Amino acid sequence: MSLDGIALFRGDVKTALREATGGEPTLLVLLRHSGCPLCREHLVVTEGMLNEIPAGRCKVVGICQGEGGDALSLEQELELSFPVYANPDASLYRELSLPRGSWWQVTLGPMLRHPLKAVRRMSDVRRPGKDVRQLGGVVLLSSDLKVLYRYAQRDSGDLPGDDKVLAAINQFCN
Repeated sequence: MSLDGIALFRGDVKTALREATGGEPTLLVLLRHSGCPLCREHLVVTEGMLNEIPAGRCKVVGICQGEGGDALSLEQELELSFPVYANPDASLYRELSLPRGSWWQVTLGPMLRHPLKAVRRMSDVRRPGKDVRQLGGVVLLSSDLKVLYRYAQRDSGDLPGDDKVLAAINQFCN
């Protein structure tokens, strides 16, 4: 797995993944797509979790499909204190072996398991990214871009618990 050549975009600015991490351990929150209400909710939850991460342990970076403008709009709309970058060619998703889901995994399954939540969230669906079946995840990278922790979504409603993410940060980022 080589993460060195991964290009990210924020607005009109192209940035290498290594530059986006600033050579620090980094928690990547990879969204299914920027139009997904669950994904936007996950970014807001991550923002709320920031005060539980000891200062200087790791950076947090959001990653979405789409274009750099989509990433910047998402960051500004949600008033996030961490940057969101776009990975339009989904190369980062492929390098991290994040799966593509079936239609069941990205739509029907989560809707049938939690119908009231699904109805509430459907009112906030936006223009989808390039691949609505691409699942996201949470990945903790070392300062030299090695994967320390990886959680791949099993469906669009599947996210790791904050306790698991914080435990990984505490274990690997001293």
